[in-house]
Amino acid sequence: MVVVGGGVGGLSAALRLAHQGLAVTVVEKNERVGGKLNLWEVAHPDGRGGRPFRFDTGPSLITLPQVFEQLFESVGEKLSDHLKLTRLDPIQKYVWGDGMELAAWAERERLLAEVGKISAGEVEGFRGFLGRGERIWELSAELFLWNAPEQVLNKKGEPFDGRKALSMLTIPLRIGMFSRFSGLVEKYVKHPRLREVLYQYATYSGASPFLAPATLAVIPYAEMHFGGWYINGGLYRLAEVLEGLIVARGGRVVKGVAVEEVLVEPGVGKKGKPRARGVRLAGGSELPAEVVVMNADVVYGYEKLIPARWRKKYSDKTLSKIEAGGSGMALMLGVEGKYDQLAHHTKFMPEDYRSDLRAMFETKTVPEDPCIYVCCSTKTDASQAPQGCENLFVLVSAPALDERSPNWETEGPRYRDQVVATLEKKFGLTDLSKRIVVEKRYTPADLKRVYNANAGAIYGIGSNSRRTAFLRPPNRDRDIDGLFLVGGATHPGGGLPLVTLSGKIVAEMVGGSQM
Repeated sequence: MVVVGGGVGGLSAALRLAHQGLAVTVVEKNERVGGKLNLWEVAHPDGRGGRPFRFDTGPSLITLPQVFEQLFESVGEKLSDHLKLTRLDPIQKYVWGDGMELAAWAERERLLAEVGKISAGEVEGFRGFLGRGERIWELSAELFLWNAPEQVLNKKGEPFDGRKALSMLTIPLRIGMFSRFSGLVEKYVKHPRLREVLYQYATYSGASPFLAPATLAVIPYAEMHFGGWYINGGLYRLAEVLEGLIVARGGRVVKGVAVEEVLVEPGVGKKGKPRARGVRLAGGSELPAEVVVMNADVVYGYEKLIPARWRKKYSDKTLSKIEAGGSGMALMLGVEGKYDQLAHHTKFMPEDYRSDLRAMFETKTVPEDPCIYVCCSTKTDASQAPQGCENLFVLVSAPALDERSPNWETEGPRYRDQVVATLEKKFGLTDLSKRIVVEKRYTPADLKRVYNANAGAIYGIGSNSRRTAFLRPPNRDRDIDGLFLVGGATHPGGGLPLVTLSGKIVAEMVGGSQM
């Protein structure tokens, strides 16, 4: 078996299948596994000894920790033997320009007390919104997260259950698939700033709250109910540990080598379908395999790695119509001194949150007043920066790449200066521009170049429509036997827990001889 790409989805599938005794090879084009979960490590420029600055360059929060506990248990391990998770409290802090703040405490009643400080009349509405998210979770988690729909409808060894299938037909309506996320927020919450707090959860899946389905109410519920967690030593430790466990089970991890083509043989699959038979690497060598798991971005993978004659469903024309999600620009800033006003996660809110969303999804321009997210992991883990310093991972919204895209060679430095000045002058990060001693920037163009991300989008495929939110390319290719898909652009979606679950789903399909 060959896994194309060493993102967390691919590592999740590879580990499970290596544990089952399959011969597994992971091929990653970059020098580190992890995909967008990655690491930048750099020493202080004055040459002082001790700790370097360490930055998680992608995800900065663990949600649904039970997904990772299940992954380790499935291979006879305990998560706590390899990684220490610290629950963040507050999960994050919201700050507005006039000094108003809201701390998103992990404990529900304490969070609601914060809501009451902003508007006492909104407490029950906020509670009701989270309750609606909980009901959607209970209805949809088994079907849309832990399993692929085909696994639920047609469990191996069980007869087809027509009543169950009929009941499932009503689920889309009951989980808000046909209504807008913003409409659900506005039904329960009236205060504009509390609405903004909830709106921004849609962007976690690369979507606009004004376009995405109401089903995304599961995101704030899941984060607030199951908590937000940090991995001591940095989130990249997850990728390092998964790689080590794969190798310990006899799997191979090949880094710094790109896959150029998924090899397909005609007429040898079930019912005469073509079948995957391995991959061709850069340089021309081949790796034969009965199973290929594609952890590359789905649009890139189909378009660049699989010849068009094998792609009946995903032609170039079809792929060109797949909507990319939102993107962003990330700054990694190593700074001298401490900023006491920062929490582990702080969101500095714009004057008009809608203008930020319009720029990202409608006008496709650089926002004039973006929401500025700052992760300062040294608030929890001092090992992530030299003594007396902090590591600021700053993320601001940006449009996915298209014909209207900004020129990031010029816009990147300008946008960077704008963001630093806003943090410094509007939100009180005094002398930030003078205290930066190390710095790195990622733009949508970099995401496309480094990770082959579709249109430079963070999540590859957006969730602004019912089709892209719920009918992503499936985990099992319909045209080519032996080809499976994992990662953020396939079912069940983007984010660390969901790509980990995509690996679970594919491992069950392959390991259960459902090829």
